[in-house]
Amino acid sequence: MFQYIACGLSNVWLANGYIHEGTGDLKLSQINDLPALHRLIGTLLINRRGCLVSAEMRFLRQEMNLSRRSLGDKLGVEPAFINQWERHNARLPRIADVLLRVLYAGIRLKDCETELSIHLLSDEENEPCAERMIFRWDATGWQRDSTHRPG
Repeated sequence: MFQYIACGLSNVWLANGYIHEGTGDLKLSQINDLPALHRLIGTLLINRRGCLVSAEMRFLRQEMNLSRRSLGDKLGVEPAFINQWERHNARLPRIADVLLRVLYAGIRLKDCETELSIHLLSDEENEPCAERMIFRWDATGWQRDSTHRPG
């Protein structure tokens, strides 16, 4: 398995769908249909329970091609807050967490993928969740790997 840290998330693993090229310190990884993989990661992030952590927020912002200033404008906060949330592992206020998920769904996902789980709108406080996400490539594209249990 390959830990795909280039996406900025330490908990993303690929069971297949990649090849390593080169030798020694100059090894490069080529990943099948990278945009589809990133869309799947984003979809899983916005639909799972638990508050987003800093790296996940940065991943979603970058996938939407938004600067910190642009995201701050959309969330109604100063860019300094976005910088603080992303760099210092500060917990997002609940409203910002929900708005970021809705914004990502509206900008990046196809109509059939935009259904957000109702748990996002609940009043309960959720703890951050950094479960391992393992993905497998097959003839239909990227899928979450159900043969490996997160851990």
